[in-house]
Amino acid sequence: MDYISIDDFKRLDIRVGEILSATRVPGTDKLIELEVNIGSEVRHLITGIYPLYRPVDLVGRRIIVLANLQPRRVKGVESQGMLLAAEWDGEIGLLTVDKDTPSGARIT
Repeated sequence: MDYISIDDFKRLDIRVGEILSATRVPGTDKLIELEVNIGSEVRHLITGIYPLYRPVDLVGRRIIVLANLQPRRVKGVESQGMLLAAEWDGEIGLLTVDKDTPSGARIT
């Protein structure tokens, strides 16, 4: 494992985001396009979590988003960040928050 410094960690902009909408990306097996409110703006994220998560089950969930990841085009759609998840033995668990943590709250 490569260690990072606390200064490297401070460069990460990790926030709470609320999923406003989720739709399958046509012509793909795993991709879902999310519209996520990260407080100051709404971002589009492309994620490969289908069929472990269905779009209808994602709307309204509060997830953890890496907001300052360089945007990247995926299947013609710009992905403007990355949701954070745990992965093990072919399973995926989305990182979420408890209570009513507001969209845009910074993870520190």
